[in-house]
Amino acid sequence: MNYKVLYRKYRPDSFKNLVGQKHIINILKNSIKAQKISHAYLFSGPRGTGKTSTARILAKSVNCLNPEEGTACGNCANCQSFSTNPDIIEIDAASNNGVDEIRELINNVKIMPTTSKYKVYIIDEVHMLSQSAFNALLLTLEEPPEHVIFILATTNLESVPITILSRCQKYDFKRITTEDIIERLKYVCQSEAIEYEENALKEIALLSDGGLRDALSILDQLSKNASKITMDIITNEIGTISNQKIEEFIVAIDQNDIDQVENQIEELKNINLNYKVFIKKMIESLGKRAIKYLKNDVTSRLSYDDYKNMTLELNEIINKINVSVEPYSLIEMILLSYIKTNSSNNSDNNVEDNNKPSKSENQVIEQVSHDKETNVKESVKKPIPKIKDNFITTRINNCFVNARKDYLKNIKELWQNYETKATSQIRGMISDTIPVTASDEYIICVTTIKHKDQELNENVNFIEEDFATYAQSKYKMVFIDEETWSLEKTKYINNLQSGYKYEIIDEKSPIKDEKKENLSIENIASDIFDSEKIEIE
Repeated sequence: MNYKVLYRKYRPDSFKNLVGQKHIINILKNSIKAQKISHAYLFSGPRGTGKTSTARILAKSVNCLNPEEGTACGNCANCQSFSTNPDIIEIDAASNNGVDEIRELINNVKIMPTTSKYKVYIIDEVHMLSQSAFNALLLTLEEPPEHVIFILATTNLESVPITILSRCQKYDFKRITTEDIIERLKYVCQSEAIEYEENALKEIALLSDGGLRDALSILDQLSKNASKITMDIITNEIGTISNQKIEEFIVAIDQNDIDQVENQIEELKNINLNYKVFIKKMIESLGKRAIKYLKNDVTSRLSYDDYKNMTLELNEIINKINVSVEPYSLIEMILLSYIKTNSSNNSDNNVEDNNKPSKSENQVIEQVSHDKETNVKESVKKPIPKIKDNFITTRINNCFVNARKDYLKNIKELWQNYETKATSQIRGMISDTIPVTASDEYIICVTTIKHKDQELNENVNFIEEDFATYAQSKYKMVFIDEETWSLEKTKYINNLQSGYKYEIIDEKSPIKDEKKENLSIENIASDIFDSEKIEIE
């Protein structure tokens, strides 16, 4: 099979061919020129923005025998054999995410490169590694042999532990601009003798959502079925809608044309247009029209608040859509709610109770505005109540009452396995949390991310129930940051010195003072905290 898809054929092999990431290219080239190469890099950003390609180019450049201005020459023996170079190891963390694979990697790290200066490990989608795998990688990532470079790539930076982030030089890849994607598409079309319309390439760029790989895949698909890339071809093959049609939608709403809106919605259903594409374009056009309204560049019945609220409500469909609901039914209801019907239409279509007093036109308009404002307010999700300080203090106190090191050891093992098997939603919340003290009923967990403890405590019931299903035992949890834990641990030891005894506090009752009792401070403290040495002054 000789044919190679366009995104692979035109994948950049040097810094000069990379599109849209100049801020990263300049830093990497300068570091190579100055021979100030880091032992670990982390590339994060949306899909199709050049993370893996940049990793390969960096690996090629650091091993080039004759680098030119910080980039590979392309002619030396190392550059020519790059694709088959055994010293460049690419790992897909999505399918090799276990601790055993990482341990094998760590063992191989010690082996010197065969022909290159550096052995380079490129770990793609690194956020897919299990917690155990991350823990195994930590020390090697911090202090690898001088001949090893790690390049990690991820589309989900939030799921990478802070302990990994702190050991890497981090580079954020941006979505590629529409203009840069169009220029690259033009270059590919000219190289492949593909005819095109300018507006069609712009449409492909918009559909790709800042990902050049997606844009080239769309172009590749369309070029197989047509001699020329046009808007009609894109509409029929991919499913999209022109900016002119979007403008007609907004004008129909502004002019209270119910029939036109309904007809256009029906047309979208018939062409099977992805509702997210429609919403994205609507939001873009509503934003531009709102700015024109503020500048008095357009005459409109709709107010700025109408444009803003319509944007928020449409965006909410993307965030909260239920797969069992027809998206365009929701879209239609939202758009029609911004149409003001005439009083004559209301009297024709609705039979009113003769006993009800009639409303003036101003009263009707006032009522419609009030109802719409009320609906918008009610659609906003209410914030979760803030966790009270006595909740945290009480649970810390109650955990200390019967805390023991053997309880903690058991919980740590359970927690580590639980993190790997929990749902993505739970993993996102409890990543970078560590159990530090445990009793038979309570667990204190420390989060290494500042201010994350508030979010965790707000969702503590959800986490407790899910963990109970896994552990087959119910525990009450509390989450605190590292600074709070340091203070609580010091406070505990001071209480022991003063002869105070911790007693269970009812979580619904005010906090009581601890009672004095003579205790063996060193024995009790060492039996609670997971520490080899506890200093007591």
